Amino acid sequence: MKQYTTPEQTAKLIELGFNDPKTKLPFEVANDELGYTYSIGELIGILPPIYSDRWKGDCYINISHDSISWLVDYTVSGARKPHIIVSNIELIDALYDMILKLKKEKVL
Repeated sequence: MKQYTTPEQTAKLIELGFNDPKTKLPFEVANDELGYTYSIGELIGILPPIYSDRWKGDCYINISHDSISWLVDYTVSGARKPHIIVSNIELIDALYDMILKLKKEKVL
């Protein structure tokens, strides 16, 4: 299981205005400098536990795993279907995808 974002994912999140990551990993950036990356915990920290949708109401985060993929979704309390959902084989990639989706929808 991957635990850290790739250099490309990290660069995209920084470009979108998120704080610099705190986890130092041994991958070369330039001149033997160590690169920084986001961990699963840092991405979970970026995602709001609840956000309010003006039409749907309060949406609550859910992180789960089926037999193949990790699912990250926001569901309105009492609703059967998620309001927003992403899935990926790797948890870190599903969290990253949700951050991009919420940023695009101007939730973040």
